[in-house]
Order: sequence, then C-alpha cells, then structure tokens
Amino acid sequence: MLPAPHEPEPPTHQVTGAGRVPSHAGTPRTRTSRLRLAAALMGAAAAVAAVGFGTVALLRHPQDTPSAPTSLQHITVTPAVPLNDTEVLALLRQPPDYGALGDPGRRASCLTGLGYPAGTVALGARPVVVDGRPGLLLVLPGDTEDTVAAVAVAPYCSAADTGLLADRTVPRTPSTGGAG
Repeated sequence: MLPAPHEPEPPTHQVTGAGRVPSHAGTPRTRTSRLRLAAALMGAAAAVAAVGFGTVALLRHPQDTPSAPTSLQHITVTPAVPLNDTEVLALLRQPPDYGALGDPGRRASCLTGLGYPAGTVALGARPVVVDGRPGLLLVLPGDTEDTVAAVAVAPYCSAADTGLLADRTVPRTPSTGGAG
C-alpha cells in the first residue's frame, strides 16, 4: 500500500557490517560537500604557497619593490663631453688628432660600433679625458645639417666595444656659454 501524499515516506535502511545506515548517507549532497571542502583546502594551500613564493621573491630581489623601481636603478648619468660647444666647433677648423684611432681600419671599426657607416669621415678629433678616463673625442656629422655629434670613446674603440664615454649633439652655430 502506498503512503498518503501528505505523509513523508519512512526512511529505508541498508544493512552493512557496522549496522544499519540510512540510504541517504551516500547521496550527492554529501559528495558535493566533500568536493567543496577539498576545493577550499586546495585554494587555501595555493594562497599560502603564493604568499610564500612572493615573500621569497621580495627577499631575494628587494630592489624591485615599489620603493626602488627597477627602471630607476638602471638610470645612469653619462659624463659630459669635456669641451663646450665653441671648443667642439673649433675642432672642425684644425687637422684631426686621432690618437689611438690613427689607423683607418680601427677608426672604421669604431665608427661601425657607434652606428655610423665605416666610410664616415670624422670632421674633427682630439684626445680628451672624460671623468678621469682617457678617451678620444670624435666630431661626426649630426642628424641634421645644422648639428654635429661630439662623441668621446675609449682608445680601444671597435665595432665589438666602443667604450662610449660621453656624447652630445652640438649646434653648428655656437650658443653663448654652451658648457658641456
């Protein structure tokens, strides 16, 4: 006989070795709870691991913290060309003194390393000291006809290593003052 529609159905039981267990004990609702608990535990473990890895990364690389941005640490101050604009332009009116770059092959290699074609003719040159280091100042054609490039390089300048010490664009019409 079927129970009346308004009366709840009595629970059915399964017989196990430990006794009687209600049949609803293994329903999807309990499995869902277990899966949620497992997912929550895995999420918590992942969060703890992320905090741990982040802490280790900050301790190993403290310079990358917001208080000292990486870009700020890579800013370097390039020493100034040791001649003012008038002195650089005066080199255009005298024979170049190439010093250690007197050999045309070495000079061509240096110019290639600086990004100029090997056949570029230096408009002027002379030995200089930049920030306590010996160098050679080359006056090269500028990006425009009304400028020249004053480039100080190490005596060993080559295509592989220019040893760039300083550089500056100089207008062909000197300004009043115009210190390096």
